[in-house]
Amino acid sequence: MDHHEPLHVRASPERPEDEALVAELRSVLAEAGEIEALAAWMGLLADPRRLQILFCLHAHPGVRSSDLARAIEAHESTTSHALAVLREAGWVRARRTGREVRYELADDLAHELLHTLGSEHLPGIHHAADSPGAGHSHS
Repeated sequence: MDHHEPLHVRASPERPEDEALVAELRSVLAEAGEIEALAAWMGLLADPRRLQILFCLHAHPGVRSSDLARAIEAHESTTSHALAVLREAGWVRARRTGREVRYELADDLAHELLHTLGSEHLPGIHHAADSPGAGHSHS
């Protein structure tokens, strides 16, 4: 893709009047919902450690916090705190299996965003929708 070309073009070459354009843009923002909440949610990606955790959980759901800590080369307490922040924001969820707590992504938008950012699944990890008989395929 040529980054010098615009990504979007108007269907009509006519430009709306300034006031009409402003009204349309305000309508777009109103339909977007809570911009501040979305900005805070997206802001969680600004921390490299949290982003590493999300990449790991995307690559292989069901990871223990101690394994995450070792993978990202951080203290367990630091990793646990980051996981708590991500859990509170709705990015991840914890699942208890016996005495262990394992973490996985909890949000479809977060999952799609991680794909867009280049996060891959480890071999053997696939989407439930990719199972035989499922409707669509996605990587």
